[in-house]
Amino acid sequence: MSILARLVSRSQGVAERRYLDVNSSFVPPPGMEDAYAPVGSQKAMQSLTVFACVRLLADTIASLPWKCYRQDSDGVPNVVDPLPPVLSNPWPALDEFEWKWMTVASLASRGNSYHLVVQRDKAFRPTALMPLSPDDVYVERRAGDVDWTDPLYRVRGVEVPSQDIVHIRRFVMPGEPMGMSPIRQAAVAIGMGLEAENYGYRYFRDSAQPSSVLETDQQLDDAAIRQQQQNWISSHGGRRRPAVLSGGFKWRPISISPEESQFLETRRYQKGEIAMMYGIPPHMIGDTEKSTSWGTGIEQQSIGFAIYTLRPWLSCVENAMGQLLPRGQFVRFDTSALLRGDLKARYDAYRVARETGWMSVNEIRLHEEMEAIGPEGDVYLQPMNYAPLGYDPTEQPEPPAPEVEPSEPESDQEPPIRLAANQ
Repeated sequence: MSILARLVSRSQGVAERRYLDVNSSFVPPPGMEDAYAPVGSQKAMQSLTVFACVRLLADTIASLPWKCYRQDSDGVPNVVDPLPPVLSNPWPALDEFEWKWMTVASLASRGNSYHLVVQRDKAFRPTALMPLSPDDVYVERRAGDVDWTDPLYRVRGVEVPSQDIVHIRRFVMPGEPMGMSPIRQAAVAIGMGLEAENYGYRYFRDSAQPSSVLETDQQLDDAAIRQQQQNWISSHGGRRRPAVLSGGFKWRPISISPEESQFLETRRYQKGEIAMMYGIPPHMIGDTEKSTSWGTGIEQQSIGFAIYTLRPWLSCVENAMGQLLPRGQFVRFDTSALLRGDLKARYDAYRVARETGWMSVNEIRLHEEMEAIGPEGDVYLQPMNYAPLGYDPTEQPEPPAPEVEPSEPESDQEPPIRLAANQ
């Protein structure tokens, strides 16, 4: 029976289901075990800030196309067309966008992304990778084995050979077979953000007044107090209508604004902390009060986001997928769409590239998703007189030899004798 069949046929009522967060080697600081324990990956995604960061990374990377290259004998990369199956259709049940989204979302939330190899080609290279839930995968070092790079994998309790698991790691520490979970490391900050949201929910759920006082000079026992509270809540709780009090009661609100309780400041601070954990500028997740030093225009900010935030995530996936390709081939994400400026700036860049001779008309049209204009569009120019690239105007052809004029007939007279100057 294949590994996939064994996993599918296994009963889901596993007596002991181990999760990635439980399997993590992370140890909370002394005295703060309670602060870290309640925040798991699923609960952390309830935080709007965490979800926004994960969504931004997963959406952006999943929407980028990737290409496969092969270096020739001169080290020049050439595009491999068509793409290898493991890149063009990693898992037939999903489209390319969904597969990439799951991969990046697992990395952003757990620090690890697992894929089961379910199909190979004749050269035993993987051609189909099924994404696995990190909750279903248990990883441990082999007993007595110093080599931590070849751990033991169990999927839903079934041991799976390591060569059948594609394990993409993020935030890897030496000696650890798994990547660190960002959510696990920032559990306190995320937990504080969740508690602030819960406080706000309870605050507004109670008619935007956390408490109030019904005053009277009468002496009431406990039963009478509870009865008056219930009467007030049932008649006025959550309703905006005039209150009618009898029996000498007076209602006095206790004013505690969210600002006074630092509710808004706490939420804003925690939002910046979580964004910093992912390296995402706060303005990209809706926190417009934060400024950025990456530039003032959208183009400059997009370039900064692509360089300082996306580049490490892209390299992580590229290197992992490149190990599945034949020797000499590698994969790269195409980030040109993220770095495209406005129309005028883009056309100015094309003009410079065209005039300096490192882009042809057809290459420019390809970047603009336009058809080639024919072989004449493959001509490269150089600045001097827009001559074809490689033409050297200093190398002029040699002038033709002058024609020899016919000599005059010989005369009978002897030529005059020329005397030297000293004679």
